[in-house]
Amino acid sequence: MKSSLKVEPLTGVLGAQVSGVDLKSDLDKELIALLRENICEFEVLVIPNQNLTPKEQVEFSHFLGPYSPVPFVKPIDENAEVIKVVKEKTEPEAFNFGGVWHSDFSFLPIPPAFTILYAIDVPPTGGDTVWASTTTAYSQLDTKTQTLLNGMIGIHSASASYSPDQQELHSQLSNMTIETSEKAEATQEHPLVCKHPETGKPSLFFNPTYVRGLKGPELKTQEEEENLMKWLNQWTTGIQFTFRHRWSPGDLVIWDNRSTQHIALNDYKGARRELNRTTASDSLAPSPYQNGTK
Repeated sequence: MKSSLKVEPLTGVLGAQVSGVDLKSDLDKELIALLRENICEFEVLVIPNQNLTPKEQVEFSHFLGPYSPVPFVKPIDENAEVIKVVKEKTEPEAFNFGGVWHSDFSFLPIPPAFTILYAIDVPPTGGDTVWASTTTAYSQLDTKTQTLLNGMIGIHSASASYSPDQQELHSQLSNMTIETSEKAEATQEHPLVCKHPETGKPSLFFNPTYVRGLKGPELKTQEEEENLMKWLNQWTTGIQFTFRHRWSPGDLVIWDNRSTQHIALNDYKGARRELNRTTASDSLAPSPYQNGTK
């Protein structure tokens, strides 16, 4: 058992690497508490040199929280809590799963608190993942803009990704089964500014893929709404708020979906990329975490 961690920040904004930990044998309550604390603080935690079966990855995920549902994507046969994120080298023009800025399944009433992604096969170059801190994006706004956004609501939907007209796009991936549905048209409202339930820090709970609209007394016209959406997209994905990870086999990366959004880069034509993904739920939706100024 091990109850201490060596944690090294990877940027001045978000991201840290934990070294010298074997998630098969070193886990105890103190270590799990430290891991959780550092995930929440650094928002993305890289733990290299792991060797996990799907079952072992699920067991580790349960230390962070109960299973968070994964709609539209079929899990692997061996374990209903694991989805395989894979693009074959024979699919150079295929859509890259996760290849747009998003926060995982933010359209759910209770979105995932944490996502755990384990690298099995990665390209020699390319296929990096980039995260953006929506906590820092909020903190860098002037007081007037923070006040403007604090009372707004984001309208989340899976329609742009999982409605039936997207099926042909998803079907390009031969070793992933993604089943689109009319259910993707459903909407879910969350506050635009959420107070993190563990750190207390406010963040912009926004991503351009699943946030399909905004509501607020300050928005008088559709044009104002659209312009604010465009601005939020540009602001929250600014390079000054990001961390980019170059994958190696055996990397386990955990991130906090409550305070980040991310994108998987599709720049590895002719190479293969395979990772196993699990998600851990929070006990509450973002909605009760009112804005951080109250």
